[in-house]
Amino acid sequence: MVSMNRAAIGLMAGIATVFVPVVSHGQSNPESYPERPVRLIVPFPPGGGTDIVSRTILPAWSALMGQQIVMDHRGGAQGLLGTGLGAKANPDGYTLTIAEIGAVAVMPALNPKVQFDSAKDFAPITQLIEQPYIMAVHPSVPAKTLGEFIQLAKAKAGGLNYGSGNATAHVAQELFFRAAGVKLQHIPYRGSGPSMQALLGNEVQTIFSGPGAAIGQARAGKIRPLAVTTGKRSRELPDVPTLDEQGFKGFEISGWYGLVAPAGTPAVIIRKINADLAKILSAGEAAQTLRARGYEPTPTSPEQFGKFMRAEIARWSKAVKDYDIKDSQ
Repeated sequence: MVSMNRAAIGLMAGIATVFVPVVSHGQSNPESYPERPVRLIVPFPPGGGTDIVSRTILPAWSALMGQQIVMDHRGGAQGLLGTGLGAKANPDGYTLTIAEIGAVAVMPALNPKVQFDSAKDFAPITQLIEQPYIMAVHPSVPAKTLGEFIQLAKAKAGGLNYGSGNATAHVAQELFFRAAGVKLQHIPYRGSGPSMQALLGNEVQTIFSGPGAAIGQARAGKIRPLAVTTGKRSRELPDVPTLDEQGFKGFEISGWYGLVAPAGTPAVIIRKINADLAKILSAGEAAQTLRARGYEPTPTSPEQFGKFMRAEIARWSKAVKDYDIKDSQ
């Protein structure tokens, strides 16, 4: 059995919004930012974790900014499409991007043709949340525990499918299945929302899902959670044991989202956005709602988030190389 600790691995619903273009008004004064609506690129389809977290913080954030923040969903290529657009935007603070661990740290390790450099092309603003992954199966799967699922997967070698909605879930599951000594067929989806729909429809028999997509379905009995990937059990699913508790000692995986701007964005703008989000994520209704949905708010300084991102990029690059994991998109 492979032992993987957090330091070694370091990881690991909504209504579609119509994008309203933000029209350029020439040069802006950073000191008076924001003077017009702000575009927020969400690099995954509606219904998944990035969508849920963004919608939760948006009302309070818009109120503090004094301007409308317009969500622009740009799903595709496991988050690379929208993230790449964010990297190439004007560095004036009027286009911001949700940074998801898979798109900024995992996919660049899997795909050498990525058209942006996560460590150089973004100005980090803050980490937003940290989350567990929940390993769940379709109710028709005749396994009530993780041990029973592993036995079933060994008996049906290659006969079960697993889905992923982002690169992090893909690589995390590959690492886990290798540690468990089983092989499943991988089916990729455009986001965690579509991958959850695939599990509900029994197109795939298991996924690693973020809490936003999984908790409600688990409570409704539509999926069966077998494990959580963090070191502690989920507050919202306290009866579901961790992987560590079930024999995979040190196997701890968490995901995260953050907020970035294009490199070169004025520091005064970065600091203002950071201060607003620190208030929202530290206390109040949005922070409470995030926790109730299984997310842990984790506001940081821009410097802390930049250091964290660089460490995650290096860590995932090493994990992908060491375990020779290939992009299956």
